Amino acid sequence: MQYYEAVAAMHRLHLLRTIRSRSLMADSGLHPGQRRIVAYIRQHPGCTQKEAADELDVTPASAAASLKRLEKAGVVVRRPDENDARRNQLFLTPQGEEQMDKSGRQFEQLDREMFSGMTDQEVNDFRRACEKMFDNLADDGCRHLTIWKLAQRAHEAEEDKGK
Repeated sequence: MQYYEAVAAMHRLHLLRTIRSRSLMADSGLHPGQRRIVAYIRQHPGCTQKEAADELDVTPASAAASLKRLEKAGVVVRRPDENDARRNQLFLTPQGEEQMDKSGRQFEQLDREMFSGMTDQEVNDFRRACEKMFDNLADDGCRHLTIWKLAQRAHEAEEDKGK
């Protein structure tokens, strides 16, 4: 069986969605890596910098640099933990919430556009096929990883390839 055409189509789709996604991110004022941190904070209000860095599989220094830029941009705020003065908790500002709402609507529109002309059954079949392919490739070292950690591993693999 010839798989090349199917893999090439999947790769082209991924690349085009990445291009379109980065364009949307530029409109929202967030860098793609920053959106991951902001999304994590939104889902886990009051988390610490260490918790966000661990979950997103980034170095503490990288998280600190991103959070510093996000604070300066008025997207994220640090507040002292009421129960532990040694810890700072992270929260989105109203501006950060607004940026996430806007980018969420933009990504939802992008996904509607991408799946336009497909029935719900076709979309579900596509999802199941992707999950089956993931299961076929995944080993115990990555099967449990969140999408954020998988993305970080893919990014690291690209960086290692360039060395």
